[in-house]
Amino acid sequence: MWLIGAIPFFRALYRDPFLSEDMSRKVVKVISYYCGLASEGEMIRALTMGDDMGYKNGPIISPEMLRRYIFPWQKRCVEKVHKHGKHFILHSCGNLKVVMYDIINYVGVEAKHSFEDTSYPVIEYKRLYDEKIAILGGVDMDKLSRMPNREFREYVRRIIRKRAPGGDMLLDAEIALQIMWI
Repeated sequence: MWLIGAIPFFRALYRDPFLSEDMSRKVVKVISYYCGLASEGEMIRALTMGDDMGYKNGPIISPEMLRRYIFPWQKRCVEKVHKHGKHFILHSCGNLKVVMYDIINYVGVEAKHSFEDTSYPVIEYKRLYDEKIAILGGVDMDKLSRMPNREFREYVRRIIRKRAPGGDMLLDAEIALQIMWI
């Protein structure tokens, strides 16, 4: 999508599957090469890929198209990173519930970042995937930017209370609380 723009990309998915396949093949070569190269670094412990794949109500494209065009090249990137003994983190906004098992089991993503309360709250992710994938973050950035300080502090505390019983604390929640004290 970043190569040709959002509208031409969406049109190509439906009108020109050959172009979509060709772009996917070319993208996987370039991005997987860079994932492998970046993961060679001794100080690197994990790589992250930002690839917003969803809206508040579901994936940006159909699950079938994600499986056909997107997940195969993401899987190659993850394999390159794992080859070097590193971890792979996916940052993606939106409600990906319908494809999370693909992301975990097929693509091999080990951690997920970015959660929005209106689409798929971190508490729901924790309930469904806590044993399968690391859940990073959890504070909705919209709330961080719009909520009054007092309400935001209580919101963060609620998330920590709900997440803490599993043994993990939200680093960004702790940081957010510290920022609010400044």
